[in-house]
Formats: sequence, C-alpha cells, structure tokens
Amino acid sequence: MPVYEFLKRVPLFSGLPPEDLDRLCQMVEEVTLPAGQLLFSEGDMGEWAYVIEDGQVEILKISGGRQVLLAVRGAGEVIGEMSLLESAPRMATIRARTDCRFIAISQEQLDRLMNTSPAVARSMLHTFVARLRSNEAMLGQNEKMAQLGTLSAGMAHELNNPAAAALRGAEQLSLAIQGLHSAQLELLSASLDATQIAFLANLNQSAQQNALHPVILDPLDRSDREYAVETWLDDHGIENAWEMAPNLVQAGLNEQDLQGILNVLSASKVVSALKWLNASYSITNLLLEISMGTRQISEIVKAMKTYVYLDQAPVQEVDVHEGLENTLVILRSKIKKGVTVHRDYADNLPRITAFGSELNQVWTNILDNAIDAMDGKGEITIHTRRRGDFVVVQLEDNGPGIPDDIQEKIFSPFFTTKSVGKGTGLGLNITWNIIQKHLGDIKVNSRPGKTIFEVYLPINFEKAQDGMIPLDLYTQPDDDTLRKILENTRTIAVVGITDRAELPSYAVPAYLQRQGYRIIPVNPYLQEVLGEKSYTDLSSIPEPVDTVLLFRRSEVVPPIVDEAIKVGAKVVWMQEGIINEEAASVALDAGLQVVMNTCMRVQHKRLIANK
Repeated sequence: MPVYEFLKRVPLFSGLPPEDLDRLCQMVEEVTLPAGQLLFSEGDMGEWAYVIEDGQVEILKISGGRQVLLAVRGAGEVIGEMSLLESAPRMATIRARTDCRFIAISQEQLDRLMNTSPAVARSMLHTFVARLRSNEAMLGQNEKMAQLGTLSAGMAHELNNPAAAALRGAEQLSLAIQGLHSAQLELLSASLDATQIAFLANLNQSAQQNALHPVILDPLDRSDREYAVETWLDDHGIENAWEMAPNLVQAGLNEQDLQGILNVLSASKVVSALKWLNASYSITNLLLEISMGTRQISEIVKAMKTYVYLDQAPVQEVDVHEGLENTLVILRSKIKKGVTVHRDYADNLPRITAFGSELNQVWTNILDNAIDAMDGKGEITIHTRRRGDFVVVQLEDNGPGIPDDIQEKIFSPFFTTKSVGKGTGLGLNITWNIIQKHLGDIKVNSRPGKTIFEVYLPINFEKAQDGMIPLDLYTQPDDDTLRKILENTRTIAVVGITDRAELPSYAVPAYLQRQGYRIIPVNPYLQEVLGEKSYTDLSSIPEPVDTVLLFRRSEVVPPIVDEAIKVGAKVVWMQEGIINEEAASVALDAGLQVVMNTCMRVQHKRLIANK
C-alpha cells in the first residue's frame, strides 16, 4: 500500500490537509527490522518517531531488576513519540516481535506537524496521556512488588542472624546440659559436706550474676587472665583446660579463686566442681543467647506487622515516630553497612489520622533513595515537630544533593536519575500521590552535602476532607508562651517604625520603651526615633537583638524574617493585621518563636502590666 494511503488511515494523520500529508510522505523514511532485533533501547536519546506499517513490536521496560512487557503494538500505531515530545531519553525498549516495517518521522517533522495541525496535536496529546496512565499503573504495581521483594530479602537477611544464633545456642545447650548432669553425678558421689555445698552454691550464684551482667575486660587483660587460669588448670591435671578457661574467667574467677576452691575441696573434688561451674555458666550464657536471638526475631516480626498494619483497618490513628522506627528496622540491612541515623523527635507529637501502611511507604521511598544517593555511607537525620494543624517530618541526608535544574522534576512519573534498570522513576511519584491523598504537602531543598525532604501531614485529614476544620501551619502561642517572651525580651528591633506619634508604629514602641525595653528603630528613611539611632536594616544593627517587631505589609515580611534569622533573633513578632504563614513557617524551621497578627502593647498590658 502506498505510504500516502497508509498514513491517511492512521488516526494521527487523518486530519491533515492532502497537501500537508503529501509533503510529509515525501520527507519520511521507511525502515525494516527483523524479528527479535531492537529498534531502540531504554535510555537512548530519541531522534525519530515511528509508525508501524507492518508487523508487531514489544514495549519493554526494566523494573525491579527484570524486563517488564508493557504492551504489544501493531500496524497503524505510533511509537517513540514520547521521547521526542519530552526531549528526554527513551523510556522503554522496542523489540520486533515479528518482521516489521516502519515509517520513520524525524523530530523536526513531528514538531512541524504539532505546530501546524491542531488535529495532530490533539491526537498526540490523547495518545501521550493514555500511554502515560497505562504505563504508570502497570509499573506502579510492579514497583511496589519489587520494593516488597527487596524488603523481604532484607528481612530474611535480618532474621537469619538471630535465628542462626538461637539455633546454634540450642544445639550447644544440649551438650552443656549433658555436661552439667555428668558433673552433678560426680559431685553427688563425692559426698560433699554442708560447708562445701554452701561454698559451691555461692560460687555458682556469683557466676550466674556475671553471666547476666558480664564484666567488660580489655582484650589484653582477658587474654592474660585466660592464660593464667588455663596454666593453673593444666598444672592440676584438669582436661580441656583451654576450653574451660574462657568461661571461668568470664564467670569472674582467677587463679587465686581456683586456689581457694582447692583449699575448701579436696583435689579429687575440684575437677568435678569446676566442670559443674563451667557447665552451669555455659547453660546460663546459652539461654541468654537464645533469648536475645528470639527477642530480635520477635521485634523484627512485630515491626513488619506494624509496618504493613496487618489485621487493622486502612485508616488508623498513627504514631508517626513508630512508623519511622519500623521503617528503619525494615531498612536495617542497608543502613547498618555504613549509615548513621540521628533522631530529633518532638516531644508529645500528636498521633495523626492516616493510611498507616501507605504512610510507611513514603518514609521507605525517601530513606531508601537517600541511602542509595549516599552509596550506603553517610548520615541521615530525622526531625519531627508539630506546626499548627500539621505534623512536619524532615528527612535529611548528607549525600551529593539533587541538581537545581531537576529538583522540580523529581516527583514526575518515570523521571529518574538512576541508571537504566535501577529505577522506574515512580518511587517519588508514588510518595507524592500518597501525601496528596492525605491532603498534605512535600517539599525538597537540596545542595551538595545536605538534602531535606519536608513532609507536611494534617493531624486529621478526614475532618479536613469533610471541611470540618481549617488547616493552619501556624498556631498562635498560648498566654504562658507570650508571657515568657515578654519577660525574656530585653532588646526589640522595630522594623517599620515611624516618627508620627498618632500611628501605632510609633505609639506601640514608645509604650514598650517606657516599660524598660531597649528599642532599636529600623527605618532607612529616618535618622532617629524615640531618642535612638535608626538603622537601614536588621543586618546593620551592631548589637544582639532578642525580638524583631514588624510594622510592615504582610507581603514584604519574608525577607525581613530571613534577616532576623541571620542576625540571631529569638522571636519574630508581627503586629496586629500582619499575617504571613509562609514566613512564619520559615522562622519556626529556623528555631525562632513566632507571634502573628497580635499587638505587643495589648499583650504586655494584659499579661504583665496589669498583673
């Protein structure tokens, strides 16, 4: 079939005027590809889009370490256009399922079609969106399964060590019990008197205490003691001295103690007594080892059950700290290789209403990416706090950072900076969708050596969803906090002060000055106010400032807050009528206290002067 007639039947080109379609036919190229050969590979840069003229192709993408078949395309379908439209590397590999023939369209030709034909643009947009949704749904599920496989492998590795320790302890315990029974029979036949029995009972009790609370010895000191005990045992003809000596030293015995035992017991009874002490100490030690192993297994299983919220309703009252800790347990096999985790948890952080298992996936995706970015070696710091009606979680790492030019793309589906096969580009997209589902927000701030993902989650997203409560990032301090601020403040920098006595921006600082506060005017258009030199900005003030009092329009507050942070102010106080939650959020993040939309004079009269 002539190319013109074929393209005329393809929906993408059916709306083109005949002269445009004819011109396109003269510019395209025909390409053939044998079955089993690749047209292009995932990660290649795209220069051509293709229309399948004959045959079938497979769309393949590497996900979770294996190739996933996304779709099979046949005659009349367009492939390879997404890379050209996004000016991005190929998102998938195209392999011929049968012998194929294609019509190749260059980047320039496709751009011209998109610019000159609304019908082509609409058809291309429809195709692009449909494929994006299809691929995202398929790979999203595959990404979750791959992550589950990775976590399961990590859990198997974590469970193996304590399980092996418990099994090894149980096997050794059987031999130790046999040794204990044999030594007891020997002691029974030795006809010990009451004094000797009491003496051995005291020795055994002391050994058990040392097993429960072992004495930490320097390696050289331990080696010297073991050698001395082993020598004493050999000198007195006791078999397996090399095996018994470490246990006796750990039980708290030295050669003087052994000589004391010999003095109380006859030489024939010492061997049985030491065998009995050794076996008794070994049994206690092995029981502790088994207990520790099984306890670790129990903790890991409990963390896993809590992580996935097994046997619980989807929406839960969630302890954010518990979720973070369970996630760290799940990722322990990757963390312990060289990552140090620091915790900066807020006291009394409220529980939040959330989809618990989905929320844990957010922490997993961000932390897992951080570990990969640091190549398994570095530091992660987790900060939590409450801000208004939100809980805020900051996940910080000291990895290489995210380049500025791609930070805005990292939450887009299929965008990844990892090499082909190591990332689908859906992890952070899934994270973003989960947070949006909770009516929250996520922000990223990154530079080399410091990357922070900041997650905002409403304390009760269900009520917010129903419109029952407004969500605020800022909560006004209570009276006790306001009183402490007023009592601890000595120096106040007043930004926007005026020399017009009838205005609050003069009257309020004048009142505060009369109450004994040191007032520092900040106004570039004034030389002096209230008998004090006026400065152009906060950075020009040559002395420390406790509180910055603002009399400026709400929209110009952010740069003033930035200055307040730089000069080391402790409090930002926005006068009545001044509201900027974003600036308040920045100040709170920097550790400053914030008072907003409140008159300082009124609060001083109410809380300090009138008392």
